[in-house]
Amino acid sequence: MSHLDIGTLFEGFASSISLVREMFPPDFARWEKIPPLAMETIAIGFWGTILGMLISFPLGFLSAKNTSGNIVLYNISKGLVNFLRAIPDILYALLFVVSIGMGAVAGVLALAFSTIGLLSKFYAEAVESIDTKPVEAIEATGGHSLSVIRHAVLPQVFPLFMGYNLYALDHNIRAAMMLGLVGAGGLGVELFFQMRSFNYQKAAAIIVIMFVIITVIDRVSAYLRNRIIEGTFLNKQNRIKDFSLLSIIFIITILSLYFIPVSFKEIAHGMPRIWEFLNSMFPPDFSDISSYVKLMAETVGMGISGTFIAVLISVPMGMLSARNMAHRPLIYNLMKEIANFFRAMPELMFALIFVAAVGLGPFAGVLVIAIHTAGFLGKFYAEAIENVDPKPVEAVEATGARFIQRIRHSVFPQVMPLFNSYNLYILDRNIRASTVMGIVGAGGIGFDLVMSMKLFEYQKTATLILIILFTVMLVDWLSSYLRKKVV
Repeated sequence: MSHLDIGTLFEGFASSISLVREMFPPDFARWEKIPPLAMETIAIGFWGTILGMLISFPLGFLSAKNTSGNIVLYNISKGLVNFLRAIPDILYALLFVVSIGMGAVAGVLALAFSTIGLLSKFYAEAVESIDTKPVEAIEATGGHSLSVIRHAVLPQVFPLFMGYNLYALDHNIRAAMMLGLVGAGGLGVELFFQMRSFNYQKAAAIIVIMFVIITVIDRVSAYLRNRIIEGTFLNKQNRIKDFSLLSIIFIITILSLYFIPVSFKEIAHGMPRIWEFLNSMFPPDFSDISSYVKLMAETVGMGISGTFIAVLISVPMGMLSARNMAHRPLIYNLMKEIANFFRAMPELMFALIFVAAVGLGPFAGVLVIAIHTAGFLGKFYAEAIENVDPKPVEAVEATGARFIQRIRHSVFPQVMPLFNSYNLYILDRNIRASTVMGIVGAGGIGFDLVMSMKLFEYQKTATLILIILFTVMLVDWLSSYLRKKVV
């Protein structure tokens, strides 16, 4: 379905290089315009995460089998979470831009709804995997459900919850940059304006700023996640350092409110328009269902092909990004920064470059997903490799085994279950991400989805959302089943 054509890739390589060459040197002439937009982007990502996190907390417990307490409530909550996860960020953003107007508020609301679907699923999985003995002990004393959650569940899941929140923030800052494509505020608006105006040097300056922001947030997020999970956050040794970091984050958080001018009047006026939009989607128009199913199959093919290529790229990248494998600091740092760059670049930015290289169609989408995903998998693989038990590695080294033999016989047996789990998670994510590639001509169902909204064909929009929802739920179920088998 993805029409992979290596010949086309090499033929278009010159066009892609030409486009990249036109971006240098980056033009920072209008640098004073970039910091406010960068702060707006951070604010959109941060407050979208906060709102999503607040709603996800109770929803996560309601959609976990062991804490829901009611099978009907459990199924309704789980169905709602799956529905929210199935809808792309861009579609939420377009809905709120149409309803309440362009700007940062639309971006915050879009990311909040998207985050609810993401975090609620993570929270529920964490709650379902807890040790049941503390729960049984409190229940035996006659403790009610809230008491059980407070004293037996939360202490076990709190570190994981904090790690998920930081991951969601990291993800949402990237997403906030893409939402500018439909006018939902931030650096993305300026980036896509400059790209459409062929001002590639100015676009390059914005990309550099994006990369710096994402890199800093990634490092801070990784530091906080590790400290919280290890239980060393705010301990005696790191108290001053950690408190200073929290103070800086708090100050940036407060300052960011300035860049989101919330108008409750506009939001109140926009709510009826959202209801009108939802009401106009029914009944769904199934007249072109066969062509939509083909587009969805193409989208799934893009996600699978892109994930497969990403795995091939990420295995050597992860090895060379792990401190215990790449003993030369130059190689380790270089590969780590390459992975950071792949993750930092918005997918739709990569899509513009690859569409210029190989033309319109799903092949460009496959390449986008492969390169962007390689940044995530390379990071996940490296972290898994750095946490392996060193004793088997040392035992194999003592026999005089070469580098490849050490990896084959001492590293891979330890990390393969985690690798398989990461691959299945990424595949699930990539199939959802593939749904928006069509916005810039990179194949799949995304183009028809957005165009149906722009042309006010909301009944067709409803059909496309139903197809995406069914596919995402099927992939989610299959991914969960396979993860239980391989981990």
